[in-house]
Amino acid sequence: MSETRTGSPVTVGCKLPNGLVLKVGEKKLMLKGSNSSRVVGGYGLTSVPSDLWDAWAKAYAGSPFITRNLVFAQTSATRAEGQANEQASVKSGLEPIDPSKAPAGIEKAEK
Repeated sequence: MSETRTGSPVTVGCKLPNGLVLKVGEKKLMLKGSNSSRVVGGYGLTSVPSDLWDAWAKAYAGSPFITRNLVFAQTSATRAEGQANEQASVKSGLEPIDPSKAPAGIEKAEK
């Protein structure tokens, strides 16, 4: 997480397919996810007021969203894009299955 001034926007990256709702008190905002129209390194990027991000990140500091780098914030879109590209190999566990490479225990159905 980056240090930001209250009210200045931060760019938040989210690797969850459908995004995530940040909610603190009455304020809430929907993050773009990995299924959004513009994705960098597997992350959807959303501009978020820093006071909302700071409050949410503090409340959920120990959550897997943050500890597994599925959601992060940077002070600029350029820095967020750089971090997203660096973390492109991070897996959310919600990636689509490649039908030609079925996981162990799953067999292709007979026709």
